[in-house]
Amino acid sequence: MKISSMRQVSKGVRLQRFRDAAAKVSAKCGNSSGSSFCVLLWCSYKYGAGPTDYLMCEFYNMNASERATFLTRVRSAAFVKRVNPRDMSYIFNDKNEFAKRFGDLMHRDTIKVEGMDADAFRRFLEGKDAVIAKPVDGDCGTGIEKLYVTNFADENAMYEYIKRADKRFGILEEVVRQHPDAARLHPDSINCVRVATFVKDGEPHVVYSAVKFGTGGTPCDNTGRGGITCMYDLDNGVICGQGHDEELNKYNFHPTTGIKLIGCRLPMAKEVKELALTAAMRYPAFKYVGWDIAMAENGPCIIEGNDYPGYDLAQMPDDNMPHPWHGLISCFEKLGVEV
Repeated sequence: MKISSMRQVSKGVRLQRFRDAAAKVSAKCGNSSGSSFCVLLWCSYKYGAGPTDYLMCEFYNMNASERATFLTRVRSAAFVKRVNPRDMSYIFNDKNEFAKRFGDLMHRDTIKVEGMDADAFRRFLEGKDAVIAKPVDGDCGTGIEKLYVTNFADENAMYEYIKRADKRFGILEEVVRQHPDAARLHPDSINCVRVATFVKDGEPHVVYSAVKFGTGGTPCDNTGRGGITCMYDLDNGVICGQGHDEELNKYNFHPTTGIKLIGCRLPMAKEVKELALTAAMRYPAFKYVGWDIAMAENGPCIIEGNDYPGYDLAQMPDDNMPHPWHGLISCFEKLGVEV
């Protein structure tokens, strides 16, 4: 296929996504699909908002001044590229590299799969009934497995499974034992607080905080793997927003455990905040980072850092949220940071 033809197909696919989104907006708001399609295109041009942004942030419920405060895919990508050094992104993208540089803040054992022989694996496995196996790179929880010793015939069978080339496992981690007040919302997943930090003039600041939970017995808290996310008042340790999932459903109660979300108190909020601010200063050249922090039995521990923080967690409106709405750009403006 010629490049020119490929571009035409690509344009057609993109326009179809706009048409599909316009149909959803029309069904929600009663506007015609044609008018919704035109507004979608305008917001793409004006704010860099794709169809997913438009639906996720509910641009159809905002006026122009409100939309201008929201980070979108295009704006977020340009901002991160400007404030974070891309030539050093391997520090966050390679899980073994991250463990080497932030291991003292992770508070758990890890081992690199490449070069790990059977004896090293047995030593790592001593005293453990399960391990977390992760690909060396990747995001949104893709490819992560929790492996129980009892599910294998013996340690050799477990070792052979981990070393399978098709699994692409790059690192093994000790299982985090959650604080019971964090685990109760969904005991099968590691439920993390996402703390986004920004380093300005040598000082770290919290931009936003959210909390993530798995659902339905899944081991991951990522929305891309069936999880939900809520806004979180880090200073007071209380969930302050509805739950949101990838399908843009909203929840007042956890869909699996039935626990009421807004007002639910989580442990060690002060310590979680302190850990995030400490981590932010480890490599301050990365000004904007999203830290996933678990609330373990013995204190908070970093699960991972993201040098391309998601902008969705903090910008999905709750039901009956009073106007005017303010997106993440407003948060940065309060810090004196231009987006």
